[in-house]
Formats: sequence, C-alpha cells, structure tokens
Amino acid sequence: MSHAYLLRNVSLFAQLNEDELDLLAAEFIVQSFRRGQIIFQQGSSTNCLYIVKFGSVQVTAFGKDNTITYTDVFHAEQYFGEFSLLDGLPRSGEAVALEHSELLVLTRPTFFRFLEQNTMVAIKLLVTVSRRMRFAESAVDQPLVRSAEEKLARLLINIAQQYQTEARLSVRLTADDLAALSGVTRSAAHAVVNKFSGLGLIALDRSHIASVALPQLQAYHKRIVQGAPVSAG
Repeated sequence: MSHAYLLRNVSLFAQLNEDELDLLAAEFIVQSFRRGQIIFQQGSSTNCLYIVKFGSVQVTAFGKDNTITYTDVFHAEQYFGEFSLLDGLPRSGEAVALEHSELLVLTRPTFFRFLEQNTMVAIKLLVTVSRRMRFAESAVDQPLVRSAEEKLARLLINIAQQYQTEARLSVRLTADDLAALSGVTRSAAHAVVNKFSGLGLIALDRSHIASVALPQLQAYHKRIVQGAPVSAG
C-alpha cells in the first residue's frame, strides 16, 4: 500500500502531484518504536524526516541548564524533522515514543539521491522552500506583537497579499506551518486557526488554509492592535 496520502500533509511536498508523491513515498522506510524508546537525541546527526503512521511521539528541547525550552507531541499523520533533512544540522531536540508507534522515515542521502533523479521535483521543492523563507522573513520584519493571535493575523495578511488570487491561496499551509514560520507554539497556532475559521476570517480545506477573507482579517487585526474588543463583524 502506498503511503503517499501521508506525504500530502507535509508542507515541504505541497507542490508535488500525485505521481510524484507516489514516487517519493516509495523511498520511505517504516520503523517501529516501543513506548519510551528514544528515536533521536538532541545534538545527534540523524538527518531524517519522520511521519507518524500511528502512535505518538514527544519532541523536547533542553537548554544549557537542562531546563525544557520546547516540547510538543506529534500524532498520526503529523511530521517532524524536515529541517534536519534539508540542512543536515544536528538535532535541536530529543524525540521519544510515548506509546508503540510506527513511523515513516526518509533519510537525507535517500532524499538527495531521489532529487538528483527527479529534477522537476527538486525545482518544485526549491520554490516551496523559497516561499517559506519569504514567509519567515515577513514574520521577522513584523513590529513587536503581543499575542499569537496578532502575530498569526499579520502573517496571514502578508501571505494573502502575496499569494491569494481569486479568493484562494496558491500555497498550502497548515497551522503547524504557521507555528514554524511565526515562532508560536503548535497548540497556540491550532487554537488561533480554529478561532479564525469559526469567525469566517479564513477557510479551511481539511487541515490546510484554503483562503483568507483579507478585508475582514485586516479589520480584525487592526482591532487587536488597538486593544479593542474583537469579533468577526
């Protein structure tokens, strides 16, 4: 059975068509981990992308004094490790299976060999990475913001202004992507995305943001900045 359906949730592969996803899915291997088993340690050089097929995995980063600086849990159809897949840098955190889990794993050498053999896929990935860099730059250029809601509203406005045509975004982004681009936690990003969706400020297509109601979101963001009571109206 092809695991291409799991790859559709990975924003790095958002521009790939079904045939390309099928080809890439064949390059993944399946690995099982028992409860409590370490998948990788902080500082290690296991440069792989992981997609959770079933189970759950906790990723935790520790500071110099061994205090926890970041923690999050990834469940079925969620992914982690895409940055190390691309840049080859040591892991910034530790991953541990919270229960018996099965993961799809793509190693960095396999990934780059695949790109050498499929130049069109490589070009599409370059476009995707370039767009993500632009999104990240727009987030960094923002003035000091007070909340995750304000930060994500501003980021979505910038994205819509650049990549929305005919009331639909030309890029595929999830709440997890917005968290990575803006620096807010995944839980906060999901809460804000759900709130914006409920208020009609964005439209969702499954887990992806399909469109932004730009004038309404701009007005909403203005009220946040001014500290006024906010609503969709």
